[in-house]
Amino acid sequence: MLYQALVVGLVMALGVYSDKGLGDPMLRRPLVMGPIVGLLLGDLEKGIIVGAAIEVVFLGTTQIGGALPSDSMTGSIFGTAFAIITHQSTQIALTLAVPISILAVFLNQLTLFIVGLMEEKFKQSIEAENYHKFITLHYSMLAFQCFVYFCVGMIGILAGTKAIQHILNIIPNVLMNGLNLAGKLLPALGIALLLNMLWDSKLSIFVLFGFVLSAYLKLPLIAIACLGVVVSFTIALQEQKFSANIEKIKTAPANNEGDDFFD
Repeated sequence: MLYQALVVGLVMALGVYSDKGLGDPMLRRPLVMGPIVGLLLGDLEKGIIVGAAIEVVFLGTTQIGGALPSDSMTGSIFGTAFAIITHQSTQIALTLAVPISILAVFLNQLTLFIVGLMEEKFKQSIEAENYHKFITLHYSMLAFQCFVYFCVGMIGILAGTKAIQHILNIIPNVLMNGLNLAGKLLPALGIALLLNMLWDSKLSIFVLFGFVLSAYLKLPLIAIACLGVVVSFTIALQEQKFSANIEKIKTAPANNEGDDFFD
């Protein structure tokens, strides 16, 4: 259990470092965190499946300024780890990841609050042109946040795995079936949230097209995604060609035939 706890703690720290120290190259997304946890815990296949499923759930959620609706990174790491360690299904991992991600928001806000207390120190170092102190403070705060998440990851696995396993063992089959059903509905909710932000009446035909491919032609999601890429590239090339033609028309010399007639 100590190894699993160390792995989760290190992955948590890696996710925070990628966000705060590397300019957020999107390593903290569930699609990345899930496979990393799965690889290190010895079940890469489940890590990929759970990470992809959790990614779909959080597709429509995003951070705006300091407002974080849910910490998808923490939820995906713990959800994947608990699913692998306790040998549970992907649906159970989803039902665990969502409440954990919501609770983890308090941890995120706590670390940001503590870092915010150092704002005056940062200002003083800049005003005094003491850039070495500014850099030291920056990396100190980064190390502090990574350490906090590392400790939470370790303690969460060491103290929470047995509790999660016990709870799952005593849950009646009827309630477990309900959790599995909720887990299957969560990806649809994530896609619905994303469509709510991106929806345009012009896109409705593509949604219907994808529904027909899935529901009636029984095509797998990978095949539908590949068709979507083909359609997207085709439309993009046509729009690029149309824009180029418009530019040619705008830059073409004016027709002076009329002026030549009167000369």
